Amino acid sequence: MYDIQWFKVESNIFSNRKIQIILKYPDGDTYFRVWIQLIALAVECNNGGRLEIGEKNPMTIQNFSKIMGKSYKKIEKILEKFIELEMLIKEGKTFLIKNWSIYQSIDKYENAKM
Repeated sequence: MYDIQWFKVESNIFSNRKIQIILKYPDGDTYFRVWIQLIALAVECNNGGRLEIGEKNPMTIQNFSKIMGKSYKKIEKILEKFIELEMLIKEGKTFLIKNWSIYQSIDKYENAKM
């Protein structure tokens, strides 16, 4: 497993329909910040977009709430919206960033190292 501490964000992120939708919500800026923070957490987890604390120990809404300094209810509402918009997936108890390869491409990293 690679220990890469970066993720990609396209310069046209604000043209993305899903980002446009979340930015129009009341507290849309908070939704956007939570999204970026989830991606950053997934990088730290280093497990293909899975949001976990340690091996096979999924992060909970309570964990996200503490890490992000937002109420449980607020984080729960935001995560539900990300699942509805198919930005986030929940497999059992584990949250995953959908289409993780968009945000971090190991193959491109490997090619750049050569």
